[in-house]
Formats: sequence, structure tokens, C-alpha cells
Amino acid sequence: MKKLNTYLLALMSVFVLTWGACTDSYEYDPASAVVGEGVYFPSSIQTSITLEGTEGSFKLKVQRTKSENAGESGLVAEFDEGGENIFSIPDKVKFDAGDAETEVTIGYKNLVRGTTYNVKISFTENTSYGNSSLTFKVLYPAEVLEEWEVVSQDAVLIDQMFSPYGAKDIAISGITVEKEKNTAQYRFRSPYDADYFMSLFGETLIFSEELPYIILDGETYKNNAPGQYYIPATALGFKMVDGQGPVVDADWNTFGSVAGNLKTGDGPIEVGNPQYPAVSFDAVTQMFDFGSCYHNLDGYGFFVINGGFKLYLDPALMAPDFDRDYTWATVEDGDGYFTSEIEGKSWMQVVQQAEEDPTFFRFTSLYAEGVHIYFNYDPEAKTLTMPKMQPTGLSTFGNAIYVDAVAGKCTVDAEDKFTFTLSFYLADEEGNKTAELLQSTETFLWGRTPIDLLQHGKKIDDYVGTWVVPVENGEQSGKIPVTITKADGTTLLVSGLSLMDNYDDTMALMYDEETGLLVFGYQPVASIQGFDAFVAPFNSVTGQLTRTSSECLVGGFNKAGVLTFVNNPDNQGVYDSMVYAVTGGGQLMLMSGFWNYLEWEPYAPAASFGTLDKVDFSMGTKSVEEGIVSKRTYKTELNLQAFPVQPSKLSLKVQRTAVQGFSLVR
Repeated sequence: MKKLNTYLLALMSVFVLTWGACTDSYEYDPASAVVGEGVYFPSSIQTSITLEGTEGSFKLKVQRTKSENAGESGLVAEFDEGGENIFSIPDKVKFDAGDAETEVTIGYKNLVRGTTYNVKISFTENTSYGNSSLTFKVLYPAEVLEEWEVVSQDAVLIDQMFSPYGAKDIAISGITVEKEKNTAQYRFRSPYDADYFMSLFGETLIFSEELPYIILDGETYKNNAPGQYYIPATALGFKMVDGQGPVVDADWNTFGSVAGNLKTGDGPIEVGNPQYPAVSFDAVTQMFDFGSCYHNLDGYGFFVINGGFKLYLDPALMAPDFDRDYTWATVEDGDGYFTSEIEGKSWMQVVQQAEEDPTFFRFTSLYAEGVHIYFNYDPEAKTLTMPKMQPTGLSTFGNAIYVDAVAGKCTVDAEDKFTFTLSFYLADEEGNKTAELLQSTETFLWGRTPIDLLQHGKKIDDYVGTWVVPVENGEQSGKIPVTITKADGTTLLVSGLSLMDNYDDTMALMYDEETGLLVFGYQPVASIQGFDAFVAPFNSVTGQLTRTSSECLVGGFNKAGVLTFVNNPDNQGVYDSMVYAVTGGGQLMLMSGFWNYLEWEPYAPAASFGTLDKVDFSMGTKSVEEGIVSKRTYKTELNLQAFPVQPSKLSLKVQRTAVQGFSLVR
């Protein structure tokens, strides 16, 4: 900084020497003396003024060159368009002592819309220091008239107004929708007319006035929430009185968007609040999703309707909604055993049929709760097809998974075994496949349970013998020999299943003479080292067992001759194994830490298999919980590897026969 200052001082001395060396002299005209107060308009003053009302006032800044004493200066005004009868301008401007600036207040009345007024005001005393006169324009704009044009006469409203009363997904067609030509606003007449209430409630409502418009307003909050619309609070002409029904009420605030109309204890709910979304528009499907709306129920406050309210401008672009468009009823004796390759498990599955189409069915909550999978089945032709691009409710790495049937690979056999070969894939917003995940074979046994797969009519002696049973403790697994003997005509005794050394683990299987099947359930067994012991159905996935007498496993031979135990469909829970457990100190613990699985193969002495050694009892084994395990737990995130869909290649050969008789135009 010192160097810089030294340099500047030296430079200034050069200028002084140079100035002093000049011998030429110059003459100049001094500025004229200030007349009076030297009043003028600042150069930054606005010369175009737009007014909003027919009467009022506005102000203009005025400055002066002298400010020591109080002073004043005369004003002269010139008008056109009859302005002398509209504007009132003072004949002088006054300054207080010490003030170099003040304001002139100009009043007006009886402005005419769409008229521009030219006004010139001048100070009687001129000054060369600023503008002593000012010409400005005053505009009172013409009223902007809304201009509505029809954008659809066939719009479809998916109505949820009375969803609190069970009336959901009502499709109202033939709605005329208009758009304001110059703004982002749409409107349509309320569809809640006399016919609506007669069809829904069987009651006659007579409206004395024309039904109001429901407005989708994209203007009011376009700065805070661009691209979003809101529905202003609207009196639809009726009020719903809970327990009594709808009544005519022209002033009742019936309906509108939650955001922009309602508030909580934390204050108003602003448009743009993600918890209460405003109306959005999908340009691809030409659909307005009303987001979060309210229905003001008399005596019950505001019932919030989250989603489902939709307005389609073009019915041809409506996405199919089978849940909405059909009436579904559970097929009597239609529940069946569903085995899924993609899920890796089996369960009893409900099937429902559409009243409007007896060949249209759905599996309820197949892969995800509340998400149904639809299919067409013609029992006479034995044809099985599925609608395309069905959402599954599953996802992989956060991406939604869709499903299609693989063409030609969905079949039904003579025993009503349904085989679905399904393609699971990802898709973009336009519905184009972007990645293939896998193909999975899913089977459904219509009207049959896993018990129906077992061989019926077997004799009790058919079960007597030695069986090879798979066992596991979560860390190691193997197989052990288990012996079944006959106690009497309805009881079989099983020994060797606990894997415990020097312990009589005998348990019982009950034989059903009518079906020839076996039943296993909770039962006490011999105590061990002073601890009470029992054997019970067990869920190895959740680590829970049941001591409820109604929960049981049913056993029998499958087609391959393997002794198989299956979860009884009448159970409240689901179980995949048997386990020996003890009670001690208020806790439940596995006796050996091992449990067995439910497919027992016939023992063959010549066969070799991995075995597990007998173990000694220890209280250090894993503790378990008692409880009914839900029949179905949904795991919707699969994290599958995606394979990009390869684009189809064009054939290099002509695929169609050329039409003769054409030639080039020369």
C-alpha cells in the first residue's frame, strides 16, 4: 500500500507541473443564477402511471437547489382528454426549512377504463439544474374479460365426493370442460345435480339456481407452486347432513382443495405443501389429479379425500382401472393354492370374479397388499390370458415392477391347475419396457388346498417305518433317521426327532380314518432335566411357535411317495416345521437348537446322506417366542438385477408382397 500511495503522489506532481506550464487561457460562461427556489423534477421520476381504481391519488417527487429556508413555487397544469375535470393539481408546492425534497399529491376521480390521459405540469420558476416541467401518462386499463373456450365435451370425472359413505370411484361422463384463453384456469359445471342424488341416495333434491362451476385455478399460486392448480372453496348447492342425507343449501362451503382453503393449529396449509398436494395435470393422459380435497360434512368437519378424484379430458386416454370399472365378488370355493417362483413360497390365494364379465378374474393382493393381478379365463375354451403392463406392487432398487404374461405360455390343465409364465420388468412413464428382470412360473390350484395334493385313503400301517428327516439350527443342517410305530388304530408314535441324546422324545401323530391323513399339533412330551418340554408347529422364518390347539399340520404322501406335512389352510398362522422346546424361568427355549422340515423320505439302508450327531441338553440354546404368525407377510423390495431391453431390429427382407400396377411419375 505504501508503494501505491507514493506512486500516486508522484503522478499528481507531474499533473501540477504540466498545468503550471500551460500558457493558454480559457473563457467559460458561468451557470445562470438560480431563480427562486430552483425547483425541479428528478430525472428518475416515473412518467407512466397505471391506476387501478376510478378515484384516489398518487404522488410525485419534487426537489430544489436551495434548502436553507422554507419556500414555495407555483405549478401550472395542462391536460387533454378532459383531464381538467378529472385531476386536481395544487397551484403551488411548498418546502419546509432544511428540506431539499417534497412531494406533490395529485388527486383524481371518475377515470374512464381503457383511457390514457396526458398531463403536463410545470413550475413557474425555471432552473438549469433540472426539469422544470414534466409530461406523464396516466392509464386506467380496460377491464380484462375472461374468455372461456371449450376443451372437452366428453370429459370423465372419477368422483369420490361421497367416498366417506362407501360411494367410491363413480365415473361421470359427458362433462364439458372449459379453459380460460389467457390464463391457466379450467372449469366445469358441478355434476351433483338432481339425477346424481336420485341415483346415489334415492332422494330428490331440487336446485333453484344454476349449478356452480368447479374451478381448477393455476393462476393464484403460480409463483409459489408453478404448474399446480387449486380448487377454491365452492358452495356446490347442497350440504350432507350425516345420518339424514343431503339437503339443498346454496351457501354451504361444500368442497375444495385442502391446500389454500384449510388450516391446522400450525397455520394455513399453503398450496405446494407435499402432505396435502394440490391439483396436478398429466399432459400425456390429459388428466387432472385433484390431489387432497375436502368434503365439508355438517357436524363432522372436513373429510379429507386423499387421491382418487380425477378428471380425464379425453376418455380415450384413460388408464384402465379394473378395480374401479368392475364389480368384484369372491368366487365360492375358488380359493386355491398358489406357488410362486419369484416369491419362493406358497400360500392360499383368494380369487374374485367380475360381475360384468364372467371370464374376467383377479388374484387379490397377490404380491403386495392391496395390489391385484387380473386375468381372463374362459373355462369352456380353456384359454388363459392377462392384461398387459400390470403394476405388481413390487419394486427393485426403488423402481416399480410391472408384469406381462409370456405369450403362449399360460395354460390350464384338466385338473384346473393354472400355470402362468410371467415376465417381470421395468417401464418408463410412457409405458415402454426399459429393463427385463426375469421370467417366473407361477401355479395356482383352483379350489384346492395343499391338503388336496396329498394321497388320500392311505392305511395307518402305510406310515409305519423309518424316515429320513431334514433338520437345521440356522448354522448347520443335515438329516436324521426317525422311526414311526403304531400305537393303536388312530395313533402313531414318532421317536428320534428331537436330536437329543439319552432322551425319550416320543410324540404322537393322529390318524384320520376318513381321509387316511395325519394330524400333528402342539403336545407335551417327557420333561428333561426338570424342565417341562413340548413339541409344536414352528415358523423358522420368524422364530415363533404356537401352543394353540387349533393350529396344526396335516400329513400324507405326495405323488412321489414322500411323507409331507403341510400347513392347515384353516390355521390362523403359517408354519413350516416342528420344534422341541422347553419352558424355564418364564422363557421358551429350543431344546436342542434344531428344528425339522416337513418332507420325510423313506429310509433306504443303502443310501448315503449327511447326518447330525446326537446332542446333549443345554439351557444355552436359542430362545423363541410364542404367537400366531401371520399367514402372509409381504416383501415387496426384491433388488433384482435388470437387463436392458434390446431394441427390435428391422428385417432386411421385404415382409409384404408388392402391389402391382404402380410406376414412377416422370
